[in-house]
Amino acid sequence: MFRSGIVVRRYWFLLLTLLAFVLAVGTGGILWYSVEMSSISEIQSRVDAMKPVFAGIRLFLIAVMAMAWPFLVNGLHRWGRIDAVQASTMRALRWRIVTWLVLIELVLGQNLLGQVFTMLQGSRA
Repeated sequence: MFRSGIVVRRYWFLLLTLLAFVLAVGTGGILWYSVEMSSISEIQSRVDAMKPVFAGIRLFLIAVMAMAWPFLVNGLHRWGRIDAVQASTMRALRWRIVTWLVLIELVLGQNLLGQVFTMLQGSRA
């Protein structure tokens, strides 16, 4: 059907770009509608109620990445995208990457630094 890998990559790039655009416009429309139909405090309370769910989704995605990493590396090696040395290097980097993602989640997603600064400021008073 397609003659070269470049055409296939361009097709998937365009398809995923279109999907991202449609999702962004749809999400924007839903958010605009919710702002028009409710007050800012209602929206803030909904966002605050959903924060644990979003944190759970992020941690779930990190866990899925950690579990699927060997299969992804083996697939890339089997398809000829990477050689054996690169595959072994990528397998060795799995837990380092997972550790960094968890640290980033704790610092940025859970606002760990902000909570520490708040505790330190509260202990001074």
